[in-house]
Amino acid sequence: MRKILLVVFWFPATILTLTLSLLSFYFLDNVKAGEILLATQAKELASKNQYEFYAALPAVLGTFTTTVQASDARPELIRQYLEKYKSPLLPYTDLIVNLSDQYGLDFRLIVSIAQCESNLCKKIPPESYNCWGFQNGTTRFLSWEQALNQVAKTLKERYYDKGLITPEEIMPKYAPPSVEKGGPWAKCVSQFMEELQ
Repeated sequence: MRKILLVVFWFPATILTLTLSLLSFYFLDNVKAGEILLATQAKELASKNQYEFYAALPAVLGTFTTTVQASDARPELIRQYLEKYKSPLLPYTDLIVNLSDQYGLDFRLIVSIAQCESNLCKKIPPESYNCWGFQNGTTRFLSWEQALNQVAKTLKERYYDKGLITPEEIMPKYAPPSVEKGGPWAKCVSQFMEELQ
């Protein structure tokens, strides 16, 4: 009788165990394939642009879909920085990045010089729009747009085109008195450029 009971329970238990093992193997194999797909897509995304990245968790537990959306983080970095210091340049973050790209400038340079020269445009002659200390602050622009365009163009033509790229290289021509004082202008601009990374 014991042998019959053993056989009666043994076969169904064996079949159930094998079925569960095969099902779990099948589902684990599908999960691994999904992980490989995600890893491949993440590598492709990471190699495209150092400023672009987006990641999200699955909406429903146990399922996943992938969608990649790229965006440029530079305008957001500048926006947050200008907002933090309550700068009147805040509405012009996209223009600053676009002009930097157009003229091949470091996107942080225009904002960093404005921070050093005028506390981000908060200490300038009324309605001069001159945040960059042009001609010792005597230059007057008609608008923020004109000022930003002229500053970007000037940095490109008078400095970048002549091989003056870093704040230390730009300083002797842009702020000559600072050279005799040990370079506080270049240190200031470099410090604010680092804050914008």
